[in-house]
Amino acid sequence: LAFNDTHRRIIFQVAEAYYRLLNAQGQRQAAESSLENARAVEQDAKARLENGLATKPDELEATAARAQADFDLQAAVGAVDIARGDLATALGVDPDTVFTVEGIDQLKLPSSMASSVDQEMDRAFSQRPDLLQQLARLRAANASIKKARSEYFPTLSFKGDGGEARAYGQQDLLPGSYAEGEVWTAQLELRWNLFDGARREYRIAQANADKKAVQAQIDALRDQIADEVWAAYTNMRTALRQQQAAAALLTASQESYEAAHESYGYGVRNLLDVVSAQKALAQARSEDVSARTQLLLAVTSLAFQTADLIQTQHWNPAP
Repeated sequence: LAFNDTHRRIIFQVAEAYYRLLNAQGQRQAAESSLENARAVEQDAKARLENGLATKPDELEATAARAQADFDLQAAVGAVDIARGDLATALGVDPDTVFTVEGIDQLKLPSSMASSVDQEMDRAFSQRPDLLQQLARLRAANASIKKARSEYFPTLSFKGDGGEARAYGQQDLLPGSYAEGEVWTAQLELRWNLFDGARREYRIAQANADKKAVQAQIDALRDQIADEVWAAYTNMRTALRQQQAAAALLTASQESYEAAHESYGYGVRNLLDVVSAQKALAQARSEDVSARTQLLLAVTSLAFQTADLIQTQHWNPAP
């Protein structure tokens, strides 16, 4: 059971590092898209300035926005390298090991909660190796009590032997010879310890104390597991709602940016509106990636708390 619990923790560590790498890669892709948008706005500002339709401050504002987007991209690139090293460390390989992972946008996300919180708790109580380990200790404590009480009763044992025996014998002045015959033995023994200086009473008291200690640990662990599952379930439910809200925000920000950019081309919106819409779109892209990652991490955390990570018939990161 301790071996299984170690596997559960290793799987969670690897999964967590994996999703954080996907998040870093998604943030880099979002930063690259934001940089492309910022460059497009900067080019439009320069073209309008050359045609006398914009001012120099407009161009400078667009250039500053493009420089900020480039700065954010470089930070995202560094975050990818760090996350890749963290995953390699969790896998037990060198940080500079080259490997390929899928994009976060390629993962199917859950759209609803698969089970109720009570069902998740019941599954955790029946699957968590650390709780099962304590229950095994409780069974051992009950067996110790039963063994200690059995010492008050007499014991009856039987043993015997049977079969043919062959022996060599010799008398003085006579040649030796072998003799064979059947030999049977049986023994019945009754033992009853009537007094031992309260040793048996002490053993029973010690066994009962051990049982109470284990039971207290089980009760505390069950409360801890219930709290952990409740928190993980709540975090997943919150992450699910945030992901749905982030997806809607990204769609609205994309449409707002496109409308502002198009209106700027027609001269009915100023550059500040376009830059503001571009920054809002960049923020929405980043939040969408973060919300996806948080949802995947929340699903993994709930599976970790319920021990579904080591139950292949139950574990599904994207139901």
